[in-house]
Amino acid sequence: MAAVLVILLLTAAGWWLSRATAWGRQLGMTMVVLLLGLVVTNITGWQPDKAAAGWISGPLTSLAIAQLLLAVDLRRLWPDARRLLTPFVASVLLTVLAVVLGGVLLGPWLGAERSVLAGVFTATFTGGSLNFVSVARTLQPPESLLLVATAADHVVFAIWFAVSLWLGQRRSRPEPHTPDPAPAAFTDSSAGGYGLALLWGLGVLLAARLVGVLLPAVPSILVLTTVALLAAQLPWGLTRRGCYEEGLLLIQPFFTVIGLSSPVAGLLGEGLPVLVYAAWIVALQAAALLLLRRWRRWPLDETLVASQAAIGGPSTALALATSLKRAELALPAVAIGLLGYLVGTYLGLMASAVLFTPAALALH
Repeated sequence: MAAVLVILLLTAAGWWLSRATAWGRQLGMTMVVLLLGLVVTNITGWQPDKAAAGWISGPLTSLAIAQLLLAVDLRRLWPDARRLLTPFVASVLLTVLAVVLGGVLLGPWLGAERSVLAGVFTATFTGGSLNFVSVARTLQPPESLLLVATAADHVVFAIWFAVSLWLGQRRSRPEPHTPDPAPAAFTDSSAGGYGLALLWGLGVLLAARLVGVLLPAVPSILVLTTVALLAAQLPWGLTRRGCYEEGLLLIQPFFTVIGLSSPVAGLLGEGLPVLVYAAWIVALQAAALLLLRRWRRWPLDETLVASQAAIGGPSTALALATSLKRAELALPAVAIGLLGYLVGTYLGLMASAVLFTPAALALH
């Protein structure tokens, strides 16, 4: 309970700084809370326990996702999803290419573990944590290597998310097709509006939990997304006013936890090769994608969200879309992120077994 309170206090401090200071207003709340978490954990060494981090990343973030998706207009899904699909596929292919090149160039430094690292990093940087865990269970790496790889994943992801947010926010003007990020129908500053929005979110969570019990094999994020999407198409839209603003606020502790889960010091010793490999993969993917984006003239926001859907998964892609005030990209971001869940595990196992050590799976 104390750890949860610390996380919420840090998030509240980030909220205040993002409004009371010029630099905080420039960076935005999401980047401020992320940086606060990074600073606190790397200066003090404090990290939340698994129970506290799990509650923030689990139930609270699920509620935030439900609130954000309750403001989605399904009729606009396909045009936006179609625009995200091409840069997302490019992100996935560039990630695999970066894994291969990095494995070849850094092979002597990585040693015998490069096949395992190639597998888990391909999985997480094309899908998400779900794929990371799936590949790790298959390859059964040593616990010490798994912990270092997890920390490297968090650090590199946190840095790229912050960079993506900065790049998106520094645009001098929005794209021509960008609508109002929070339509009046979904904003309400009254206590009653927020109370009704909270009831909608809790109702979606309860319904998703019941559906999950009936369909245990379906990923929970897919169940939650589907239930929230269906609920968003129901009438009584006025009672959902405030969902968007409330969801945007509730998702901020998730980024505080990410910052707090990214200690750099532990990766600068024996874990340095792992950190360099993870950083190489994301940096090469990002640089190549941004160059490709200039050539193909993709909108910057959409390119960054698509990259985040691959690197971080559907939840973080959704968070980036909303933080960049592109609410219409929220559901498409989740949709292509879920596509990453479908392919990430396969690509991770292929990277480990085929690209580097074909006998790796047989040994396990």
